[in-house]
Amino acid sequence: MSKFHSLISLFFFISLLGLMPLGIFAQSNITTVGIQLKPIISADFLNTGPQNEKIGDIDFTIEPTNGFAFGMVIRKGFNDQFSIETGINYSRRNYDLRITEDSTGFEGNSDFSYVIYEVPLLALIYVRLGENTYLNNAFGINLNFLPSDWETADYYFEHYSARSYWVVPALQANVGFEYRTYESGFLYLGFSYHQPFSNITTAGVLYKDNINEPPKETAFFDIQGNYLTIDLRYFFHEPAKRQRR
Repeated sequence: MSKFHSLISLFFFISLLGLMPLGIFAQSNITTVGIQLKPIISADFLNTGPQNEKIGDIDFTIEPTNGFAFGMVIRKGFNDQFSIETGINYSRRNYDLRITEDSTGFEGNSDFSYVIYEVPLLALIYVRLGENTYLNNAFGINLNFLPSDWETADYYFEHYSARSYWVVPALQANVGFEYRTYESGFLYLGFSYHQPFSNITTAGVLYKDNINEPPKETAFFDIQGNYLTIDLRYFFHEPAKRQRR
């Protein structure tokens, strides 16, 4: 079983716990608005590590590095254990580009970034752990909006990333802990895993001796766009609006 499938299994297990009759305040029949900051973690697991192409004695490597996302979160509570979550986020995904040539000992290092806008739609389940502390688990779709293609260049290389589509849907799973106050809003700390249904771009990298020379080799990469984040959120206080009986 893959690590991503293990994440899905964990989600459903926690979701079943969330269906237990637990008393949870301030989420039934209200809309809560918050802000979030999501540092993107560079890691070699969950398919978020480097990609490598070796052509002859020339080695091309594209490696995700630490990026970030931030934006607004809107949460609509339907009952004491279930909500729908959406919003809009600006994400900047950074990559290192390395080219080495064994025969000459040449090594070149550069970088590039993608700016992508995200609109998630997630189902959210709560599990109460203490008087003010909750375990949150969410799963759903995140739409990635790619506004353009991207290109960078230097004297020894040219790079061009062509987007696969202008909208690329992704699966997203979140898990985290939330501390709720009665008057000052909610604080949240958690993690998210983001896995697009298809590659977000195809990156072509052309290597040459200098700007006026013909290219030596060209490598192509299917950029998957998977990432893991640490999620920091603050939700503004909103009085509960419970229906009268």
